[in-house]
Amino acid sequence: METRSPSALAEEWIERWSTPETSAGGMAEASVLDRELPREQPDLCLAAILEVLGRIDASSPNHLLGVLAAGPLEDLLNHNGDAVIAEVDLLARRDPGFRLLLNGVWDNSIKPDILARLTKYRGNPW
Repeated sequence: METRSPSALAEEWIERWSTPETSAGGMAEASVLDRELPREQPDLCLAAILEVLGRIDASSPNHLLGVLAAGPLEDLLNHNGDAVIAEVDLLARRDPGFRLLLNGVWDNSIKPDILARLTKYRGNPW
């Protein structure tokens, strides 16, 4: 897999999930951020997620925030939670937008010890 910058990955992801079809609930073809990165490159995945988060409305639940939470972030925590939990914990502590994003993650497949570290930030699931 070719390595691209977090900025380029974020731009591609936002473009893919901002089309009228996906905004109306249709499916978009998955991007590398949706497929490979959460499993194969956790640091790059988290950097791209943060890049997306910085470019979209992170003040209240919305379509893009929901797709980012239940897609790349959830997959990252599921497949590489141990590798990123310290950074995720720090981000959740410091960034209200990231805490909101965490509250959109579906937690049914994330390891219990990872969830335990995040419980204090996940008081308002949406």
